[in-house]
Amino acid sequence: MAIAASSIYTGGAMDTGSAGSHDVFVPEIWGPAIELAFKQNLILGNLANDLSSFVTSGGDKIRMPQIDQISSGDKGVEQEISWGTSAGVQTDLELDVNKHTFAACMIEDILSVTSSYDLVKIYAKELGYSLAKAIDVYIESLLLASCQASGGGINGISLSNDLGNVADFDTILGTVLVEDQTVSNWNLVLHPTTFANLANLAQLSYGTSGSPLGQTFTNSGQVLNLFGMGVYVSPNVTNSATDMDSGGGTDTQTPIGYVVHKSAIYTAFSKAVNLKTDYSIDYLATKMVADVMYGAKVNSANTTGQKRVHFLI
Repeated sequence: MAIAASSIYTGGAMDTGSAGSHDVFVPEIWGPAIELAFKQNLILGNLANDLSSFVTSGGDKIRMPQIDQISSGDKGVEQEISWGTSAGVQTDLELDVNKHTFAACMIEDILSVTSSYDLVKIYAKELGYSLAKAIDVYIESLLLASCQASGGGINGISLSNDLGNVADFDTILGTVLVEDQTVSNWNLVLHPTTFANLANLAQLSYGTSGSPLGQTFTNSGQVLNLFGMGVYVSPNVTNSATDMDSGGGTDTQTPIGYVVHKSAIYTAFSKAVNLKTDYSIDYLATKMVADVMYGAKVNSANTTGQKRVHFLI
């Protein structure tokens, strides 16, 4: 007997006309399986600096100094040093743990199915993926918002051929290296369509193992690093027309990805992925809810030396 295709009800919604089945529930197996699926599907969240240790003992707000550039000077003989009076005022970086996200499903007893690890993986993958996607969608919205400003988008990098031209990488490197000269501190986060354009870089796709995309790119379709930058693909990256003017005007642009510094994204989990279950006599089914409590913050500016997020257009 097959399990009904609509046996997963995301977001807690239920259709009483559909049914799935599983007659044995093993929490000790399901919990770790859901957490593993969650971590494997988290993309933008895995690029973040984890500040969870600040809220493990309670609290829902993290405040830490945002360190901007500090001026230097020459010391004269028997003269006091300068304490950076010309430096800008240091501001606080505030991260609120204000998101509570859940994924839920109900597994009915209408069919008699023996508990199996394969079945656990199916449901765990769906629950874990649902949570990871929600977090990545939220972080991507913060990345996009960090590039929106009154008067129009900021920190945009205009490409000639959507990463299908080597000159595009000259433009990217020329922009980000002004902010941080260590290329490995930057990551490319691309929409799948943008990533697919890399196949147009024939001069990079083929040849020796020393070529930027590697000699096996045409077989594997995978790129881990490009010009020293990590490469990540996420379907949650915005690639539709967006008004980048937050001041009431209009500045319609179409982002196709981001260049993100390692110091740009912060997350904090006050509650790790957690699984709760309850048996419903009304439905003769096991209800499952996986949830997580977290917060996220994107730190960027439009000041040279402090730009940590660039959007590609």
